Formats: sequence, structure tokens, C-alpha cells
Amino acid sequence: MKKYLLALICFLAAFGVKAQTFSSTHITVTTADTMYHDSTTCMGMWRLDYHITIDSSFMGDSVRIVDTTYNYLLGTFYNTTGASPWVFTATVDNGGSYDMYVLRGGHMYFSALTTKVTCSIDTLYGITASDSLLVNDPCDWSYVSGHAYVDNDSNCILSSGDAYLQGLPINYVEYLTSPVDSLNWGGLPTDTFGYYSYTVQVSWMRNYVVSLPSYCSFIFPPSPCHTSSTYTLSVTPYDTADFPVRCSSLLDVQCGALSSEKIRLHRDFYLEPYVSNTGCVSASGTMTLVLDSRVIYDSALSTLPADTVRGDTLIWNYAHLSSVSSGAYWNSFLSSVYLSLDSTLRAGDTLCFRVYTNVPTYDVNPANNDYSFCLPVVYSFDPNSKDVSPAGPITSRGDTLTYTIHFQNTGSDVAENIRVVDTLDSRFNMSSLKILATSHQMTPKWLASNVVEFDYNNINLPDSTTNEPASHGVVKFSIALQPGIPYGTQIKNTGYIYFDLNSPVITNTATNTITRPASITNVSASLPVKIYPNPATDLIYVENLAGGELSIISMNGSMVMSRNIDANKTSIDVSSLADGVYIIKTVNNNATSTIKFTKQ
Repeated sequence: MKKYLLALICFLAAFGVKAQTFSSTHITVTTADTMYHDSTTCMGMWRLDYHITIDSSFMGDSVRIVDTTYNYLLGTFYNTTGASPWVFTATVDNGGSYDMYVLRGGHMYFSALTTKVTCSIDTLYGITASDSLLVNDPCDWSYVSGHAYVDNDSNCILSSGDAYLQGLPINYVEYLTSPVDSLNWGGLPTDTFGYYSYTVQVSWMRNYVVSLPSYCSFIFPPSPCHTSSTYTLSVTPYDTADFPVRCSSLLDVQCGALSSEKIRLHRDFYLEPYVSNTGCVSASGTMTLVLDSRVIYDSALSTLPADTVRGDTLIWNYAHLSSVSSGAYWNSFLSSVYLSLDSTLRAGDTLCFRVYTNVPTYDVNPANNDYSFCLPVVYSFDPNSKDVSPAGPITSRGDTLTYTIHFQNTGSDVAENIRVVDTLDSRFNMSSLKILATSHQMTPKWLASNVVEFDYNNINLPDSTTNEPASHGVVKFSIALQPGIPYGTQIKNTGYIYFDLNSPVITNTATNTITRPASITNVSASLPVKIYPNPATDLIYVENLAGGELSIISMNGSMVMSRNIDANKTSIDVSSLADGVYIIKTVNNNATSTIKFTKQ
């Protein structure tokens, strides 16, 4: 009995009622506000009752209550009985406010906006209500805040040379003791300065967890300053919950194209050229797609059509491309080009394409700025498949493999959601996984330490009967093998594609075998000479010509430049050449080759 009596006393101590009366000729209003505090939810609540009496009333008479500050109608009431005097009650309820909004110095304050009550024969102005209640057990609130940024200078503090990560949803979960519960406040996006701030309930807090979204790990490697991308804390306030990350490179522009692995005869298809920048320094430029002469481009059916068309060459302009600018895990400029086949094509033919982009200054890997590929034309094939590059035997035990998973909706209706799940061989370095391209908006996540999932939520992929060219999708990623894998080891990989709630479609198994390299005495002499980019503006890069000679010859036969090449990979400045077409001649170990080169 004593326990219940004590609870009643505590409840009454946190409960208050105050009344005020206002009168006019025919209207009397008594406001009665009720206030109480619920310490289990850290919430203060109030209710305001308008007890209204109309001295002389009649059937159908009406009363209006108006908030005069915002000219907002709080309610209209009607005399449905003909009672005179007419007496009734109108109620306004705030539904509750957390302590951090209502408590000041242990007091909960209530102040209603000024209102008026109007009847057809009178108006009562200036009705107000205010009150306060001393709360003996208010809940405490504090905050946790910080910044997310790319630590470009690796000094573990936010400084002038770093890049803010804007728009990243910082996750926050608070774990409570009374009641035993958790508050998940979702993802609060960082502002233009990479800043976020959460209000924290201290009274019942056990601890709280603040973390980066998981997909950040796919493009931003963990920083030595904070390797887990998660804080688990139990003290407040905490204003240095910072997330410094590293960028995989300051500038790495690369290009490629997504498509089905084969082209089906008599079927139109989409080809999706892209430029991506996995670096943190912004890049701008042009993307060029050179089509096979036996396909026909339809700009009206393409997504993001080319800005310029010159015969079989399509050109797009892109700007401000970087992994930081997207607020996500990777950023690409992607077009979807609608192509149909020339009537001369037959099964067994091959279509060849080239995608290239300009090489920015300080690009860490110019070789991936120019991509040529060919696609076979076939009668039919399995559209859900997996490719690996390089294919077959590989000799480097620390090599990087690139996987492409193709999927197609061959059902009878739209596929609303698609999941692609890939269990990776344990001999991969999981932290090296890098997403290169995807045909549709996608969110990646790790299901386990070696199981990656690509979620295409709300993809609404049409079925192949309704729209065959648009029924395809693809995701492409690379991952590095660990060094020292024994020779003869097979690296196998199979994809599982889930269309909505259906059983998975299982792809073929892509297999690589680690083989012992043959003895090579002159690497540059045994490999073809590579010269890129072509066209070029400032620099060209030369590979596999160590000990050889390179000459640039104008179209009238004059030699305009000659170089002896000492390194296996080197660069040559061609900015002084006039724009136009030239011949590049290379000589190495009595082997001579020539290519046509464009300076622009």
C-alpha cells in the first residue's frame, strides 16, 4: 500500500491545473490548462480547455475560436439543442513535447497564443493562458556532433586541405535503460561543411552508436585515424565524433561501357558508356564513343543522348566528377545509347566499339582512360551470367580481377526489386573491392565478411517481352587477390540474382587458375607497344618500348619528333604539335610498327 501511495504522491507533484476567466456582454470563457510530466518518456504534456457559456443562445447558434496571432481557426461549434444559456467545452491538446523543448531550469512552461471567441451577437478578445509546473525529475539532454571529411593531408584533423563529405547520412542509435529500448534516429545528412549534430537523451542512456553508412567503405578506405567508421560512446556532450576517411586516389578518371555480354541477332540493344572518377579531385572533360559502322544510333530512345554526333562518333561533355561530389560511394557519368543492328549482320559476326576520355593532369592511371571492346553476335544465350577479366589462367598471385554480372528480367511482368549476391573466395583482399559501374541506381552492402550484396530497390526493370532492350542490367566491380597464393589454385566465383521474391537465378561460375609464369627475358620485346590516349592534347603515354625508338611523322612525310625510349613506361609531351593527324612509328628489336595518331 505504501508503494502505491508514494507513486500517487509523485504523480500529483508533477501535475498542475490553473484557471482564468474572461467575460464579455454575452460570452464567458474560463480557460483551464492541465500540465503533467512523464519521467519514463522524458516528456511534458499540457491540455487547454475552453469552458464557454453563451448567456442568450438559440438553435443553430455558432461559436468560433480563432488564434489571433496566426489568424488560425481552432474550431467552430454549434448549438444543436437550443439550450439557453448554452454551455460547452472545447479542448486543445499539444500531444506532448520532449523535455529538451519544454523545460527550463526544472520548470515546464506553458503559454497559449492569444485567441478570441466569436458568437453571432458578441466577440470576446484577448483570451490568454499561461502556466508553469516545477518538475522534480526532468530528463537531461545533451548532444553528439562531428564532421565527415577526406583527410587529404593525413594529419588526422580537419584542416584547410581536406574535402568535406556533404550529404552523407550519419547513423545514430541510442540505447536506453528505462524503458529498455533503443532510439534509432535514422541518418542525419551532413551539411556543406561535412557537419552533423544529434541531440542525446542522457537520463536513461546506456550508450549510443554513431557510424558512417556502410556503403562508404566501397570507395573510401578506412583512415588510420579511425579505422572502424563507428563510435560507441557513453559520455556527453561529445563534439569530436569525426569521420576522417582516405580517398583511393586523388584523381583517377576511367571509362568503359556496360552491355549484355553478347548481342542477340535481330534484337535492338542498349550500350552504356561511362566515365567514373574514384578520386577526390574533381574532373571535367568529354566522353567519346566510337560505334561499329554496322549499328544505328537512335537518340530519341537513348537516355542522356550525345551532345555531339559526328558520323559514327558520339561525344558527351561532363563536369565536376569526383567521388566526393556524389555524397555516395562512387560517382559516374553514364549514358544509355539505343542501338539497332544493320541488316547485313549475321550470327558469328563481331561488333567492336571504343570509349575514351581526356586524361586529366596528375591522373594516377591514364591507361584506363581508353577502352576498346568487341561483342559477338549470336542467335540466343543465357542473359544472366558472370564474366571475369582477365579470363582463364593468371600468373600474378596478387592480381586484380574484374567481375561483371549481367542480369535480365525474362519474366512476364516488371521486376520491382533485384538483389545480386556474390560470395567471394576467401583468398581475395576484401577491403580492395571497388565498384566500377552499374546500369541502375544501386546500394551495396556486406552481408558477411566475404559476401557482398548489390541492392536495386525500386528498379522496376521491364520484362523482356514488353521492352527487351531495357530489360537488362549489369554491375561491375574489381577486387585484388592476396599475394602468395599457391600455383594451381582455382579462384571460382558465382553470382545469385534475386528478382523480387523469386528463387535466385544462378549464373555460370567464372574460374581463374593461378599458373606459374614462363621465363621471360625481355618483357618489352614480347609485348605489343601501347600508345594512349589517342586523340591526345598534352601528353601521350608509351608502354613496352624500353630500348626502342619512337618517331612522329606528319602526313606530308616530315619527321616532327623523335625519342629514344629507356623506360618500359614513359610519357611524351606533344602539346607543341599543331592539331591534326600524324603517324607514330616505333622500332624495337628490329620490330617496326606504325599507328595513326590525332593531336587535338
